[in-house]
Amino acid sequence: MHIVVLCAFLLAPPTMADSPSPTAALSADPGDNPLPACPDTPNCERVSRPYAAAPDSLFRAAQDAAAGMGPVKMDVSPGTRHMHAVFRVALLFKDDVDVAVTQAADDPDASVLHIRSASRVGYSDLGVNARRVERFVGAVHEALAATTPRSD
Repeated sequence: MHIVVLCAFLLAPPTMADSPSPTAALSADPGDNPLPACPDTPNCERVSRPYAAAPDSLFRAAQDAAAGMGPVKMDVSPGTRHMHAVFRVALLFKDDVDVAVTQAADDPDASVLHIRSASRVGYSDLGVNARRVERFVGAVHEALAATTPRSD
């Protein structure tokens, strides 16, 4: 019974209560994001975030962050600085998270983290992907802070 109700809710059309993404402020220049664009449904989140860190350091931090969030599967391509992870939601659904790190155009010691988190099924995800992106960005920040020497 609960599964039917959950499935019906996820497949329902949007309402006025659906609001803009809480992570919209994270976007740097979405036009430079190499990950696929999200569909016109509220079950996907795609952002870019600039960092004052070398691309390889940022990618290592992103790997640590993703691994710490407990994916059921994670494929990493260090040479291209791309990663794909699969997360299980409510024991029934799977969400795909793609991450790419690119060199900043104007600074060799800076980079941009691109993240896309999307539900495989349904129309709405109740904000799960937006919250996952927020947690992921926070975990990347913590991982970078842990590896950056303090200058006291």
